[in-house]
Amino acid sequence: MNKEKESIQTLEFRIKELEKENNSLSNKVEEMLLLSLINESFETIKDEQQLLLSVLEKISILKEIPYCACYAIDGNSYSCIAQYCSLFNSEPCQGILFFSDGLLRSFTSEAIIRFTIKEHPEALQLITQDDRFEPAELLAIPFHTRTLKNGVFIFMSSAKLSIPFPSDLQSFHQVIQIVIDKWDRLSLIDELQLLTHQLEERVEERTSLLQQSEEKYRQLFNMANDAIYLWSLNDKDEVVGCVEMNDAVQKLTGYTQSELQGVNPLSLLDDNYTEEEKYTFEKQFKAPNSVFRASFKAKTDLLPLEVHTRRFKFMDQDLVIAIARDISEQLNTEKRMLEARNKAVESERLKSAFLANMSHEIRTPMNAIVGFSELLSQDIMTATEVHMYAKIIFKNSMHLLNLINDIVDYSKIEAEQVKIVHHPININELISDLSINMISLLRSASKSHIDVLTHTPLGGDKAIIQSDGTRLRQVLSNLINNAIKFTQQGFIEVGYSLKGNDLEFFVHDTGIGIAPEYQDKIFERFVQVRNEGVQNQGGTGLGLAICANLIEKMQGNMCLESSSGEGSKFIFTIPYHLSKHCNS
Repeated sequence: MNKEKESIQTLEFRIKELEKENNSLSNKVEEMLLLSLINESFETIKDEQQLLLSVLEKISILKEIPYCACYAIDGNSYSCIAQYCSLFNSEPCQGILFFSDGLLRSFTSEAIIRFTIKEHPEALQLITQDDRFEPAELLAIPFHTRTLKNGVFIFMSSAKLSIPFPSDLQSFHQVIQIVIDKWDRLSLIDELQLLTHQLEERVEERTSLLQQSEEKYRQLFNMANDAIYLWSLNDKDEVVGCVEMNDAVQKLTGYTQSELQGVNPLSLLDDNYTEEEKYTFEKQFKAPNSVFRASFKAKTDLLPLEVHTRRFKFMDQDLVIAIARDISEQLNTEKRMLEARNKAVESERLKSAFLANMSHEIRTPMNAIVGFSELLSQDIMTATEVHMYAKIIFKNSMHLLNLINDIVDYSKIEAEQVKIVHHPININELISDLSINMISLLRSASKSHIDVLTHTPLGGDKAIIQSDGTRLRQVLSNLINNAIKFTQQGFIEVGYSLKGNDLEFFVHDTGIGIAPEYQDKIFERFVQVRNEGVQNQGGTGLGLAICANLIEKMQGNMCLESSSGEGSKFIFTIPYHLSKHCNS
């Protein structure tokens, strides 16, 4: 009997050990299954709410826990994030439990809370009542994540439906840790997605602004009047071609961008540049900042350009931006300004010389007039002497009057006070009067041996024109007087001819002539030609300038044909307008 009893006890003990091993193995299988199901579900979970509902449901089913929930704790308040109740899962997630203040405060610690409802009935109460659910034990495991400062997982068993919670809560910790890790990863993903979205928006905005800016500067680049080039340099510091240019380059030079690719700007320089000049140009072109002028070959012509260059580096590439401007007009303006300056300097010099000369020219006849007038006042003079002295006084008075007239006339011309008055005039009679006067002047100058010729091809009413006879006579008289001064033998001819709609007047002499180098200046004010071996004839140097200005105001022009030692021919034209009286 004793042996049988011992055998039975040994068998019972073995049975209990097997049950324990079986329970332990079941728990491990259960835990492995739970973890496996949770990990599998993570593949499709996209947010925290879905994560919590999935985990709580699986814990409730596998652990046979009727109520599983997750709460967020904020001071003295709480809210249900997610819950699963196998008895009334259709309830909205506002929670089915009401926690006491004391229990709520204990949730903020990191300690695990575990007690039976019988021990602390005041700690909580059911909001939703159901006879099937009789709370037996509460397990609260606090936690926190990156986005939730205080949270708690609540597990509650039922006296009727559940088995007691195991003493070893490792499986709960493992599941909760996995949930927290996944929760943090989801929050990181959300933050990353938000950040990515914000970055994409900023990139899109910046890209749009960059495109707008690029378009704006592209328009400015192409609208610029100056030619803008972008030249590339290689590792040997050699300019290897134009990589960018604006529309003004083609308008200015005729070259397209494809034609300037692979071209060194040295090859565009004027062919007349020396090697030294090319070296200087290349040095200036590659300098950090430079401004210089150069003559470049365009497709049709040479262009004088002012070039501003700046060297810089972009994306490890050495570049030179060159802004070129056509300065043809500027150079012409500078040339005109220089010529005007030189002319003004020369004019000032001539004016000074003129004033000095006028002092002498005026004093000479004045001295004669005063001196011989004083002699005439003496009673001892014979009749012959009186006649001779009076003639000298008259001659010097006329000379002085001519000087004064020239000065007054030119002053009027300079002040724009000369008016051209048209009236009928017979040019044949004018030429006849001038020839008679010329004969008288030649006799007075002891040059009666010089022949006087006239040329008057028009006859009758055709010789009566509408013009300013006074100014026409003044011009011809001035030219005749000059011819008399500088002609010693031969002839002096005065006349006209009809050339289309113009009358071409001329005064031709066989005098000393005018050298070619003086012919361009002869019509300028204060200019007098000094010929070697010829006595100075005096004068203001204004006569021909006055003539040229008067003819210009009469809508004509004046020129000179002459060779040194072979005489001169002064020619001027005026419009041929028949007198209205003759037309009628």
